[in-house]
Parts: sequence; structure tokens; C-alpha cells
Amino acid sequence: MSIEESCLAELEKSLANNLFIKGAHPSHEDATNFAKFVEAKCVPDQDKYPSVWAWYSLMVLFEDEVIKSWKPAEKPQEKHSGKGKDQGKKGKKEKEGEKKDEGKKEEDDLDLFGEDNEEDKKAMEEMKKKNKDKKKDKKKPVDKSHVILEIKGWEEGQDLEALAKKIISTIKKDGLQWNTGYKLEEVAFGIKKLVIAFLAEDDKCSVQEVQDELESWTDDIQSVDIVSFNKS
Repeated sequence: MSIEESCLAELEKSLANNLFIKGAHPSHEDATNFAKFVEAKCVPDQDKYPSVWAWYSLMVLFEDEVIKSWKPAEKPQEKHSGKGKDQGKKGKKEKEGEKKDEGKKEEDDLDLFGEDNEEDKKAMEEMKKKNKDKKKDKKKPVDKSHVILEIKGWEEGQDLEALAKKIISTIKKDGLQWNTGYKLEEVAFGIKKLVIAFLAEDDKCSVQEVQDELESWTDDIQSVDIVSFNKS
């Protein structure tokens, strides 16, 4: 299974000037499209679709639970005209009546004072024990920070490709993982900025430490700004 060329071309167009499909922040569209790549076991061609490849390299840094949390925006509720108002009230009353009947039936069927037999008690104890064991075995989740940086150079023609490679190879910390996919974007007067991302385990690596170290490179870097910060 593969992704159609027309879809890749359209995605390349959407990501040409954006980190994510809808802009600077991830959304449901990113989750949906990334799922298609995962299902198709497809990695975009870096030379043919550089923007899609950079986006894909960024998406793989996010954990599944984080991606699933990017829910689509809720649709506004439809306003009902006055004409259907009475009919709506009537339908509401009928539904309430049905709920009351169902509730009454459940009360009739449910024996609140029935005694548990030995088999039920044994099953309940086993269930409690399993739940207790699961809680013991469950490891504490590792808190992580997903960060996207914009790094501006000093002058026109500055080799930001070399700067990106220098950052990835030089700034190494326990719990820090740089995304090898990065982008160069135009700022003004021929000056460009480097957009690069990293993943940091909060207990091991401080996001502020990484930013401070980059800002200390005054010969190569004019400024460092965080444009996206997500926790997981």
C-alpha cells in the first residue's frame, strides 16, 4: 500500500510554509494524515517532498497518546426554528417517559438486597487482587516535552544547514533527542531562520538549558524562540 502522488503533492503544498498542516500547531488533520503514512508503512521521499519529509520526521517524535489528543473542533449546535419547537418539546416528553419506564423496569429487575453467593464473592476477590497487581506493575509514565524552535542567523547567505548539523552533533544530553528533520524559512533581506525540533525527558533534561546553550552561541545565532511546546 502506498500514498498517491497527488496526495503527497497537495500535502507538500500545505506544508511549504507551515510546520504543521494548519499552521504552527498540530491538529486533527496532522493526526489523520500521519495515520495514513503509518498504515501504508510509507516514508516520504526527502528530495521529492522535503516539506512532507520534515513534517513526517517531526510527527514520529510524538507518542500515540499525544497524537490521539488532537481532537477535531466541535461543530456548533444547530439552531431550531420556532416551527419545530412544539414538536421538539413533544419528542422530549416522550423520551423522558421512555427513560422513566426503562428506569422502573431496571429497578424491578435489580435486587438491591440480594445476597452474594460464595462463587460471586470468590470472583470479586480475584478481580480485586488482579486490579491491585496491575496497579503495582504499572510504571510511572515518563513526562516529556516536545519543543519546536526558530533560530535566526545573523547575515544573508549564512550556512544554516551546517548550523543545524552542528546543533544536533554538539548539544547532547541525557534524555534529549533532536529531530533530524529541520526546515529553513525566509525572514527578510535574504536572511533565513532554522526551524528545528527536539524531545526532552523532563526528569533528565531541561528545555531552558537547551535554549540557554543555543543562545550562548552568539557568533552563529542571533535569537532562539520557542514556537511550539507540548507535554506528554
